[in-house]
Amino acid sequence: MRRGNFSPFDAATPMGDQPGIRRRFQGQVALVVGGAQGIGRAIALRLADEGANVVIGDVDRRMLARTTREMTAQGLSVRAVPSDVRKLRDVGRMAGVGRSAAFTETDERLWAWTLDINVTGAYRVARAVVPHMIKRRRGKLIFMASTNSWDAEAELAPYNVSKAGVFLLAKTLARELGPYGIRSNAIGPGLIRTRLTRPMLNDPKFMRKYQHLIPAGRIGEPEDIAGPAAFLASSDADYVNGVLLFVDGGQLA
Repeated sequence: MRRGNFSPFDAATPMGDQPGIRRRFQGQVALVVGGAQGIGRAIALRLADEGANVVIGDVDRRMLARTTREMTAQGLSVRAVPSDVRKLRDVGRMAGVGRSAAFTETDERLWAWTLDINVTGAYRVARAVVPHMIKRRRGKLIFMASTNSWDAEAELAPYNVSKAGVFLLAKTLARELGPYGIRSNAIGPGLIRTRLTRPMLNDPKFMRKYQHLIPAGRIGEPEDIAGPAAFLASSDADYVNGVLLFVDGGQLA
């Protein structure tokens, strides 16, 4: 079920120039938090390929600079903002985390660290951008939840709770902001090949447990999330609100 890394974002053939690909976000601005790597990077590339002026924020300055160079070389519109969602001043200027531990080994420091980044970080970003969306009476909020928002895994209590919280934040804002023309949804990725999941993917015991759980027969790639994210960001999803869209190869089927 292992598949080699790939990227459909070929500089020689920009995605927006391929037949059937619409430039749905021409002239629009997209903020992608955690956009320097992994799922965020794939989403930033996809939105920029479809015409968006992308602002990527990330705490990893090295990867932020690298992704910005790559996108600029492809002729894409991108602006980088070094930012840490734990710091309100950084959010104003402009990746989720998870650490496995048995519940009896979980301490308040791990609990607070996980929820501060995943839940409070999402709140801080939404709180910063929503007033501007209300003034314009339009906007799309897309939160990165998880299959763990619905189906908890053992030894991941802080992560599970944080991702459930992210979805409930998205759902709350869907109800509250819908009258202002704002849509709020969440994506629930399954097991995706990223830097965060690398230790699990390199663990034979873990892989033996997971290999029969995904009907699609493979681990997901960041690009598998980019398409659904672009859909939710587009006018095609104007009547989609308060949804948790699982993108997991059928793991929760």
